[in-house]
Amino acid sequence: MPLHEKRNCEIQVWGAYPNGDDVARLVYGRRMWRVPQMRTRLLAHWPDERHPHRERFRAQRNLIEEMLESELRSEELDVEIRQRGSSLRCIARDVPNVLASFF
Repeated sequence: MPLHEKRNCEIQVWGAYPNGDDVARLVYGRRMWRVPQMRTRLLAHWPDERHPHRERFRAQRNLIEEMLESELRSEELDVEIRQRGSSLRCIARDVPNVLASFF
């Protein structure tokens, strides 16, 4: 894929000025999700009452889990999520951070 086509795909998903934190939550979240022990820890960590973003996770849990376990490329996943009335960019923002203090 030529570089300009790749950049157009990135802009379509993340906008002209992507937020590195959002992209990192998607990339690293997907990597960690594929390790069963890590997935178990994340699913215990994110809904924990001490986690400040647990409500956001609970509200979007099914879609977040689908996004993390999907084998689709970001562009394809974005198209699928847009058909449901959201976007990959929005859902990536709802993936909670991992807080080292109690992970």
